[in-house]
Amino acid sequence: MTLRSVLEKSIFVIVGLILSGAVWRAVSSGNESGVDGDQRTQVLLAIMYVVVAVLVALQFRASIHAFYRNPALLGLLVVACASPLWAEAPDLVLRRALALVGTTLFGVALAITYSFEEQLKILRWALRIGAFLTLILLVVSPSRALSAADGGGGIRGVFPHKNILGGAMALGFLVEWFLREQGMRGKILRIISLCAFTALLVASDSLTSIVTVAAALSATWVFRVLYARRQIPFPVLVLFVMAAVGAMALIGVETGDVMSLMGRSSDMTGRTELWNAVFQTILQRPLLGFGFSGFWKDASPSSAVIEQQIRWTPTYSHNGYLEIALSLGSIGLLLVAWMLASGLKRAWRQAKGDGSYLDSWPLALFLFVVIHNGAECTIAWQNCLEWGVCVATIVGSDPGVRMAFEEREESEDFVHATEPESLEELEALIPLVASESES
Repeated sequence: MTLRSVLEKSIFVIVGLILSGAVWRAVSSGNESGVDGDQRTQVLLAIMYVVVAVLVALQFRASIHAFYRNPALLGLLVVACASPLWAEAPDLVLRRALALVGTTLFGVALAITYSFEEQLKILRWALRIGAFLTLILLVVSPSRALSAADGGGGIRGVFPHKNILGGAMALGFLVEWFLREQGMRGKILRIISLCAFTALLVASDSLTSIVTVAAALSATWVFRVLYARRQIPFPVLVLFVMAAVGAMALIGVETGDVMSLMGRSSDMTGRTELWNAVFQTILQRPLLGFGFSGFWKDASPSSAVIEQQIRWTPTYSHNGYLEIALSLGSIGLLLVAWMLASGLKRAWRQAKGDGSYLDSWPLALFLFVVIHNGAECTIAWQNCLEWGVCVATIVGSDPGVRMAFEEREESEDFVHATEPESLEELEALIPLVASESES
């Protein structure tokens, strides 16, 4: 491994750690709940995105090709960067739109530089470090690791909020699950990491993240084993799920009962009332929205109306699809739907193959993102590792990109296989190389 390779991977690990939210509290000068309003955090993010832009520029042609092959992604960035023109807080919207561009470029750079296996290894170390720092904080200063300031139980560790910790640990578990190890040392470390991610995920008390990772892994298993391997028709699987849901309804099991069993209120901790208010607000600007991430915390006067209506102060819609419609209107929502549909189609085809277990990673990641955004916001979200990984998976699951990595690996294997081990072997290869060059 060359010095440049080590440096690049180290940069990606550090950027992944920052985007996971694991260092925001340490960098912040007091505003722990903010992720882009604190001046120190803004400086750190600006430096980070400049470095990411340099990495993208070093592979300019591959980057242009990635956006060419994913027009919905490019269109989403264009609309977000143009949204300050109609936003009520244009400076804030522009800053956050640029942060979205930086987060997206991180995903593009990751996809065009590394294969899925290499991507997961980089992400694994970033999330392992976040988990390790949280465990250290729990031992050194348990009070600072608790999430009492967030108005609920659970812990937040070194992360700004317990839901951010939960999302990071769920993603870490998913990454670790799809990476296989050959050596005993690697297997032991993997088991320890899976246990740590699980413990911190449960301790975060982030029910959305717990349900999301369980649902994503279960759905991926059903697809890989029952559909791809056992060749059970997909409509049959859908009918089975519908029958199960119908049976629950017939015996009187309601959503409220399920939520109570999980220790949550029937209104999903006030989310349903919030969603209704957000939907009514979206109708005020249905085409272009209020500007990218430019609505909450008095960025728009309409946010105060929602706060008075629901009697608490949200910082986002707690639903990624509603948040996109609120920020970028129906145009933004259609672009996101196009982008996700394209990525899911690619992931579906890759998972249907007879390749390695890692081929199911894109499908599991997309299912994770789609489900997670039912109660959280990570799709097209600035300074968010999950969005960066989603972009990397969309770009990386392109058959053209995958073929390029396969050809590169075959070329490297050929070079290693034909590498002379002695001076005699080298001398024997010289006439063969000369004859090949003449022909």
